[in-house]
Amino acid sequence: MNFKFKSGFTVVELLVVLAVAGIIMVVSVGAFSKAPGLEALDKGTAVVLSSLERARNQTLSAKNASVYGVHFETQKVVMFRDSAYSSASTTNVVENLNPSIKISAINLSGGASEVVFERLTGETQKNGTVVISLVSNLALTRTITIFKTGLSQSN
Repeated sequence: MNFKFKSGFTVVELLVVLAVAGIIMVVSVGAFSKAPGLEALDKGTAVVLSSLERARNQTLSAKNASVYGVHFETQKVVMFRDSAYSSASTTNVVENLNPSIKISAINLSGGASEVVFERLTGETQKNGTVVISLVSNLALTRTITIFKTGLSQSN
């Protein structure tokens, strides 16, 4: 007896492979579609935390015999010198946020939009939270908490 085997795939095998590939593609596209936005959100959070830490450290080290603070706007954070923010100051350090994110809420004590750190202690009178959101999906947020001690952290 002489058996001949035909090589190739049946239609059913091809359909099963295509179905599995389709399921894998749908799952991976869903998982990675949020990745660029989340990355921008994480980087924006790091920029804000870095500005707060830098201003507090420069106040504690008495750089230029001054105090430092951070002013918050929708698309940027500004580290400034002295006890009051002035947009015209040449010593301001402006950090623009990625256009895909924004500061959606500033909830500091007294309704302030800036935090100023005190010499010797690094404390602040304007503690509270700053919320950063993804512009395309306002439900995706990071909240930065600024404590009275001047330290800050994000969720």
